[in-house]
Amino acid sequence: MRLWASGLAAAAVMVSGTPASAEWLRAETDNFVVYGEGRQDDLRRHAESLEHFDALMRRQFGIGPAEGARKLPVYLVHTRSELREIHPGLPETAAGFYSAGEIDVYSALNRRGGDDVLLHEYAHHFMYQNFPGAYPGWFVEGFAEFFMTATVENADAVKVGYFNQNRLNVLNHVAWIPMETLLTAHPRQLQQRYERAAFYSQSWLLTHYMLTDPERRRGLDAYLAAVGRGAPEAEALKTHLGHDYASLEAALRAYLRGRMGYAEVDLSDVHPDIRFESLPASADRLLFDSLTIRYPKSAEEVRTLLPRVRAGAARFPDDPLALTTLARAEFRWGDAEAGEAALSRALSVAPADAEALQLAASRRITQSEGATDDAARLTLVNEARGYLARALETAPTDYRIYLALARTRRGATGYPTENDLQTWRLATAYAPQVMSIRREAAQALTEGGRPDEARSLLQSVANDPHSEPQTAPPQTTPQSSDAS
Repeated sequence: MRLWASGLAAAAVMVSGTPASAEWLRAETDNFVVYGEGRQDDLRRHAESLEHFDALMRRQFGIGPAEGARKLPVYLVHTRSELREIHPGLPETAAGFYSAGEIDVYSALNRRGGDDVLLHEYAHHFMYQNFPGAYPGWFVEGFAEFFMTATVENADAVKVGYFNQNRLNVLNHVAWIPMETLLTAHPRQLQQRYERAAFYSQSWLLTHYMLTDPERRRGLDAYLAAVGRGAPEAEALKTHLGHDYASLEAALRAYLRGRMGYAEVDLSDVHPDIRFESLPASADRLLFDSLTIRYPKSAEEVRTLLPRVRAGAARFPDDPLALTTLARAEFRWGDAEAGEAALSRALSVAPADAEALQLAASRRITQSEGATDDAARLTLVNEARGYLARALETAPTDYRIYLALARTRRGATGYPTENDLQTWRLATAYAPQVMSIRREAAQALTEGGRPDEARSLLQSVANDPHSEPQTAPPQTTPQSSDAS
């Protein structure tokens, strides 16, 4: 397994439906903040699985414990319809998604989909967090498919590189998509369900084929680096892997018929520390809405969502989650004065609430953009910076705060100062998978006389196949159930 991993680091130049009386819990570990409704022991099992999986990935890639990194929020739901409450754009068959954008980096999963869904999504996060780069879609998904089959329940003997029966069934009984399509497409571009199923299955097989042989692994390193630099895919395939499309398909079919091995790892020394707390009663009605209102909505969606948020928040007049959710909804689609009143109340009840403080800063920045004179604009911007400074005291690893602070400084006299550049560095360090932030940071570094540092950041951005407009709903890798 260590052999498999060594080359990847080099290649990194790279609510309705929930019962009204349900209690929502928050389980915090060293690397995750897991939210779920129901029994503590069930939430514990998912949190332990994630920590064991994280430990497995770190050992295989020779990466030490994450110190000072932002913990990944994970939302566990009971049904696919609840997933679509968070992200209405998901297909009806979706079992989970991972989102990495300026709005947030998080994952939401249908807990009934099995642990492989959970592990698939975290493998995406691990790749983007530790090896940010421009990878072809098949490898992004194949990497997650390869590691998601890890059996993390028994920490004494964790299997890695095992097969998924559904994937084998597809490979043996469903028509394969052409190799050229596999190597150049993203699953979102495939319209037919059988095509998406074939894409994920073939991606898993190709990744397994590449990672489990040292020579092929070295070729994969070079191939990924070449494609990441923008080399023609067919040329990189021939130069670094010695295949054309026909010979690669033949090799994969032969590999499938042969003996496919797996590794076993002992994680018996990993004992996750899990700290539980209950969320406020408002979470049952408003937690999903608090996530989905951060993304653009159609007029029809707003006609349903805004009254629902207002009605839900009215039941919890002194609850920070309810008040902040209401304020955000009012600012976006409703009565701005009502939004100010709700936000003021939220900060009165919970003056250190990071989400409320960031919303207050965002509101002042928006107001500054419409200010009629420079003095008024500067006053509003300074108020925004004050809110952000307070938010940092509560959430010092939240990249969104550094991003907002850095943006408030653009256009200022002397920008970018060394302090400005450090703010941009922290924004990228806490969210290396958000490519739009890397682009902005690289621009600031260039302007600040750090061209080499800027180029290093942009290596991971070039030809990024997952780059999305950051005003869109979370779409970095929304997974179909065929995948997740």
